[in-house]
Amino acid sequence: MQADCFDNALQKLRKRGFKLTPQRRAVLRLFCSDDARHLTAQQAHDAIREREPSIGLVTVYRSLELFTSVEILHRVKFNDGFDRYERHPGAAGHHHHLVCAGCGQVVEFGDCLIRSMEQKLEKTSGFCIEGHWLELIGRCPECRGRAKEDN
Repeated sequence: MQADCFDNALQKLRKRGFKLTPQRRAVLRLFCSDDARHLTAQQAHDAIREREPSIGLVTVYRSLELFTSVEILHRVKFNDGFDRYERHPGAAGHHHHLVCAGCGQVVEFGDCLIRSMEQKLEKTSGFCIEGHWLELIGRCPECRGRAKEDN
């Protein structure tokens, strides 16, 4: 587990008046580990139950929502009908995702060209753009290879 992740999250919660209950601690411990990338609530629940058998799925959902609202976690959608969660990247860790429509593989990339477009849109529209997300859907090399073999 990354101690700085856990400590930063704890500070955010305390600053906003939230307590770190044992259940929230278990969810946070999972997402501060290197194993937790793009998990659904069910996947998070399954992983946590290995250590905390009594934790309920509703508790995991509530913790995920709380952590998202205080920017500890970030909700992402990969066009599969599920909300997924990852550590909030913050300004320095801004990234996007390539998602394989065949096998579901997710590749993160950080080269963001959208900020210059946001600045132009802000000037022309008067909007103050607060953020964006980008997921590109396609086929990974392995799935493209399998599709060629099937034809």
